[in-house]
Amino acid sequence: MSDTNETHDPTGNETENVFDLEQFDEDFESAEYDENDASDGLPDGRYQMIVESAKLERSKAGNAMLLWQMRVMGPRHSGRRHWHRNMLMSAQNMKWLKRDLYTAGIRITKTSDLPGCLQDFQDVLLEVQLKTKGDNQNSYINKRLSAAEVPDLPGADDDGDDLAF
Repeated sequence: MSDTNETHDPTGNETENVFDLEQFDEDFESAEYDENDASDGLPDGRYQMIVESAKLERSKAGNAMLLWQMRVMGPRHSGRRHWHRNMLMSAQNMKWLKRDLYTAGIRITKTSDLPGCLQDFQDVLLEVQLKTKGDNQNSYINKRLSAAEVPDLPGADDDGDDLAF
């Protein structure tokens, strides 16, 4: 390759480089970046989501909470992540926790049963509504969905015609 502004083309043709990108090499090498893992906030609205996991954690303030990790299935913002939190600090929190658990089909009789059923959350399909009030976005679990209600779910419209037997 010559010292001119040419780049190698795998087809064997030499092409002219119309951009002087070398001037940015040092800046690019030293640039810090935040990895985009599709976890930026979602706009307000209703979403079809699948629960990927649930775990008991502590908030930054040290308070106990149930953290649901979900992924949007569609039809908008497919693949984006959302975290639904149930704080575990007061009687009012217990009302929201019970409502969310029962809506998701997770039936427990006491909160001390929660650690033993966290695996039951995985792959649950939900309709979740996000609403912003002031500076905070609230997350509401509206209903549990069936696979037929989530058209973007792999295999949701699979009628079995392609089975080998």
